[in-house]
Amino acid sequence: MKNRIKRAISLILCAAMLASIGAVGASAATKTDCGGKCDRSPVVILPGINHSPTYLYDENDEPYLDADGNHVGGTLLILELSKLWGTLPKLILSLLTTLTTQIPLGLEDAAYDAASAAFWVQKCDNDGNYINNLQTKRWNHPISEMNEDDKDWLYTMIPLQAVEKEIGGDHIYMFTFNLVGDPMQSAKELDEYIDMVKEQTGHDKVTLLPVSLGGTILTAYLDAYGHDKVDEIVNAVACLDGTDIVADMLERKWNLADEFLYHEFIPPILGDDATLGYLINCILHIIPRAGVEAILTGAISGVLDSMMINCPQIWAMVPSYRYDALAEKYLNNAPEKAKLKEKTDRFQTARLNLKDNILDAVADGVKVNTIAGANLSFGEQDYTFFGIVESAHDYNTDGIINLASTTLGATGAPAGKTLADISYEKNTYCKNKNHNHVSPDNKVDVSTSILPENTWIFLDQHHEVGNNDVVLNLIKAILVGDVSNVNENPEVYPQFNYSCKTKYIRRWRLPDAKDLLEKDAAGEITLPAEDKAELEAAIAQGEAVINATIADQEKVTAAEDRLNAILAKYDLYTYDEEPSKFDVFLDESMEKASLFLVKWLGGGNLIDWVFSPITKLFK
Repeated sequence: MKNRIKRAISLILCAAMLASIGAVGASAATKTDCGGKCDRSPVVILPGINHSPTYLYDENDEPYLDADGNHVGGTLLILELSKLWGTLPKLILSLLTTLTTQIPLGLEDAAYDAASAAFWVQKCDNDGNYINNLQTKRWNHPISEMNEDDKDWLYTMIPLQAVEKEIGGDHIYMFTFNLVGDPMQSAKELDEYIDMVKEQTGHDKVTLLPVSLGGTILTAYLDAYGHDKVDEIVNAVACLDGTDIVADMLERKWNLADEFLYHEFIPPILGDDATLGYLINCILHIIPRAGVEAILTGAISGVLDSMMINCPQIWAMVPSYRYDALAEKYLNNAPEKAKLKEKTDRFQTARLNLKDNILDAVADGVKVNTIAGANLSFGEQDYTFFGIVESAHDYNTDGIINLASTTLGATGAPAGKTLADISYEKNTYCKNKNHNHVSPDNKVDVSTSILPENTWIFLDQHHEVGNNDVVLNLIKAILVGDVSNVNENPEVYPQFNYSCKTKYIRRWRLPDAKDLLEKDAAGEITLPAEDKAELEAAIAQGEAVINATIADQEKVTAAEDRLNAILAKYDLYTYDEEPSKFDVFLDESMEKASLFLVKWLGGGNLIDWVFSPITKLFK
């Protein structure tokens, strides 16, 4: 029950908002087999927002345990609910009072207290420091020395198995950093980490692989420490100039249109429980609109005050062009936040210098390539709750980060538009006028990015690029030197590629199918000849799409269907049961009821409608 409550709170409050470092392992001085003499510098992954395990300790550095005896921690939002329960009576009383009086009495304060209590673990003070003893797990050794559980977790988050096969696990490292830390401090720790990697491997330089939020650490590092220790940079959907999602959250700019808030917003958050979401939509119509907004305002304020406004790493996710206005709103006139302002100003300087820092690195021989997704609105496909930000449809994004941020300047048309509908300055950085840097759908122009010959775009691709093995294959090709720019082998590695979802084949179907073959070879089972032949053909078809360099979802679906069919014969795959007629009826009825109420009442209140004749009579 508690886990379900945690999940619900995490999802809903995510929608509303969007170090001391614990070293794990020793810094061994043994060098790799190559002794630093191979031509592939070790890769240091700068991971994304959900990739750095962080845990809470007490004042004696003992693990802080929750009521069930589990060590409190996580990789994103750390929820510890012991303080939340004490706020629920006030919240429930305020909600009941609001329902009775149709006036949101104390509801905003109650929602604020609940949100603050839920997110107390990652709270930061006015100086921009987290106030609790948070320690981030740090692997001071290559992934070849990780235990199996850690390695399985890493490859679930960042599936680079193919890269490991090519360059070896002793040449891949994972640098972690605290989500509520300071990116400039994380850059200092990265510099020390790179020195350790150089010592362990014997190499003079490293390759940096920033993934998503890791782009902010790259930004800070290049400005503070330069590129002398860097051989290559491969940006994978890297957050290089923030995202308007975070800026909208801090500026409290929300999409509160009736149909979105009362019909479209909640069901996708609940996923398989979408019917429950439509029921919640209906229930919202007995709460006055002012009450709904009071809950949102209070919850948002609680999250902002707990872990956003005072957190330098969160400020690092604000686009540079919106920083000054938000600093004026929260920091400039708050003397108590002077030290925080110093930290956020320092990162803003690093971000404003990033283009020059990268171009300087390239001029000195550092290879830089960038991979990004495009053509989605915020919240489109996955993480639909981000559709609540006001600018959801104003930018070309990968669903999470603006295209201009992940590419350092590529131009993209927002949803429903093409480049012909917008005005922009073309070919600012483009040197190769013979290459067409405009996408086939006329929605993306890469020529305006700072490195158009080294920027690769996957159209209609969500931020979660680990689901698309074609992206992973491009990363591998760049890292091992099979391709160095978009002009080199466009038939195999085109500048504009597409989205597909291969993770189910890679993570589950192929391993299960190969395991079945191995059991047959070992004599544990005996496969009929026709089944064995079909299994081998299905494996070959699955591996073909996993190893592809051109995305084709139709081929992926066909391969997955074929693997599913043969695996189902041996109970290694179960098809989803057809929903009962009653379930279908219930789902459709609740959805229609939700839509009917919002069409009828808009953001209005059912109770107001019932009693409005009486009110008018008395008037």
